[in-house]
Amino acid sequence: MNITKFADYRNYPQMTRKFFLAIAAAIMVQAIPASAQIRGFLQKPLTGWEFSKDGTAWTTVTVPHSYNAEDGHSPSYFRGKATYRSSVKISNTDKKYFLVFEGAAQAATVEVNGVQVAAHKGGYTTFTVDINDAVKKGTNEIKVICDNTMDLDMPPISSDFNKNGGLHNPVWLAEMDEIYLSPEAYGMYRLHCETPVVSEKKVVTNVYSKIVNSSNRDAQLLVRVQLLEKNGSLAYQADRKIPVRAYSSYDFDHEIILGGAHLWNGLKDPYLYTIRLEVFNGKRMSDIAETKIGYRSIALAEDGTFMLNGKPYPLRGVSIHQDTDGKASAMTESDYRRDYAIVKELGANFVRLAHYPHNDFAFQQCDSLGLIVQTEIPWVNICGEDARQAYFNNIRQQMKEMVTNLYNHPSIAFWGMWNELYAWNENSLPQGKFDADRVVYETGKLYDYTKQLDPHRFVGFADCSRLAIDEYTSLKADYCAENIYYGWYWDANKFDGFTKSMEDVREKWGGRPVAVTEYGAGNNPFCQIWDPVQAVRDTKDDTKHFEEYANKFHESYAAQIKSMPWLTFTSLWILFDFPVASRMEGYMDSSNGTSFVENDARKYMNDKGLVTRDRKTKKDVFYLYKALWNKSETTVHIAGTRLMSFPSFEPISLKVYSNAKHLTLYHNGRKVEKLYGSSDETGVVWNFPEVTVRKGENTFRVVSNDGTTAEYTVIGN
Repeated sequence: MNITKFADYRNYPQMTRKFFLAIAAAIMVQAIPASAQIRGFLQKPLTGWEFSKDGTAWTTVTVPHSYNAEDGHSPSYFRGKATYRSSVKISNTDKKYFLVFEGAAQAATVEVNGVQVAAHKGGYTTFTVDINDAVKKGTNEIKVICDNTMDLDMPPISSDFNKNGGLHNPVWLAEMDEIYLSPEAYGMYRLHCETPVVSEKKVVTNVYSKIVNSSNRDAQLLVRVQLLEKNGSLAYQADRKIPVRAYSSYDFDHEIILGGAHLWNGLKDPYLYTIRLEVFNGKRMSDIAETKIGYRSIALAEDGTFMLNGKPYPLRGVSIHQDTDGKASAMTESDYRRDYAIVKELGANFVRLAHYPHNDFAFQQCDSLGLIVQTEIPWVNICGEDARQAYFNNIRQQMKEMVTNLYNHPSIAFWGMWNELYAWNENSLPQGKFDADRVVYETGKLYDYTKQLDPHRFVGFADCSRLAIDEYTSLKADYCAENIYYGWYWDANKFDGFTKSMEDVREKWGGRPVAVTEYGAGNNPFCQIWDPVQAVRDTKDDTKHFEEYANKFHESYAAQIKSMPWLTFTSLWILFDFPVASRMEGYMDSSNGTSFVENDARKYMNDKGLVTRDRKTKKDVFYLYKALWNKSETTVHIAGTRLMSFPSFEPISLKVYSNAKHLTLYHNGRKVEKLYGSSDETGVVWNFPEVTVRKGENTFRVVSNDGTTAEYTVIGN
């Protein structure tokens, strides 16, 4: 069991006060275990969980856990209530105890010793439960009933992703002294760091927290504020004496003004400091809390260009779901490390964490890697005339919980309000007919509320109508983003509508910032065809998702994006394939381009990912984007190498994704051609002249100027 204690800090009042002018100012955090960032004077993960769907048959499970880990990849997954139980031993009821849930999906009721202490709606945001009135000395039973049944007063109601149930994010037990930093006022880190001024010559940091004195004695407290360098050395320290009366609280704020700054500078230099608060009652340390911070400034230029630390910083990247094979949304820290290592290899500088706030550890990864993030609440698809006020109250609650808990992460630049609010099939909408006027009204209220919670970041939405809904041009937002699928859902086999569509959106939006939150095509890497001309999108037969078709789609979109530098950000859909129970498509495989067989593993899957759900196969287009974005290494990738056979004596044209200076092609050891650049608009798509395939084994080798090599062997039949 991982229990973090901090007794070593109790001698700090004896230290000589030091003030260091140093470096710094804007916002935040790093890829280390969550327990390494101090969130409570004594905090431990709640373990020893048992799980039951019917309340009688119990099995031991490890949290994070989702009860849709297996059936989520199927035509129908379980939606209903299930129960988790654990126990904690408490020896001192004079302490203060809280349960911190980083996500209980989709709704949860919490009981302690048979007494209900909380009911929460919203499966992805962190919430804290005060359990002090229910605990006793000795063993205490904790019970959590999760429910992923459709609830018309809680988003998401409708979505193109599974609404998993369970304790799919960590659960913590926090133990506090009688004087403590509240875990309820400023989220899981119990303090907020605001950086309203960030420049090379001056940075201003405001630190906020709430100090609670739950004892029956007035207290004269010493609050120590420290700023630590990345290596742990002290950069700044100040002591404040704070009186807090018995049974009361104190709203603490402290301003740090420093000269100069080591900025958090995206992929190039994601430098992180630590802000630490220590609370002493006499010589005794009563509490300690800390958060990573990264000092950076963000802005949007007049033409929509994203600016990082005063310089243009075009954002190009991917969307990601919180999902992995065999676990669904119950991902562990090792899963996140694996996934963000793939993001780093790809070279993206932007991620859209869709369609809900991900586990806090994901944001720690983004902070440490220098990624810029849009995160959003799961207000997806639905806004009907029959929607009750409770629905919009819950949307507001989820926004508050997202912003409050994730506030300190420097990687976050964009808060998303909603995704694809549209008429869809109005006859089957569970809240009744789509209400565009209500969307505009509620969006305006939500925008104002979000800017009140955080005035320093940008707030927007992800539309799919291309602002075709007249009312949407008056939406209140800092940016308008679009989900664009020309060549897939719209105008099959034609990709050029993308640029014209975004130019039209920009005009309708009055020249304000516009972005692309989604674009992509179905992509089964095991569906090959030897004649590229036959790799087409057949909207009447959705069983074949040719990899070569997805290649052509992304090649075109990548080129068009280069012609639109004014796009604030772009995120393709999506990095990893993910299951959707309602999808029955793209499941026909072929390794020879002529005979096709069903692959059950490809069913019930959104296969637009650059990588398969099991993370074992990186598709061709992964290397297209790696060649575009990753400047630190040479990429040489031959497309179509999962095609294992080819007609003898027919010409084959090899396509290579590469950022090399020149490439040389060899066929069975014989030099064929040397190319000194890509003739493609992207600059990374290389097409070699046709080569006749011989009967039997044909080995093609492509070598770059620095010796990076790719090989492909195909059998001529």
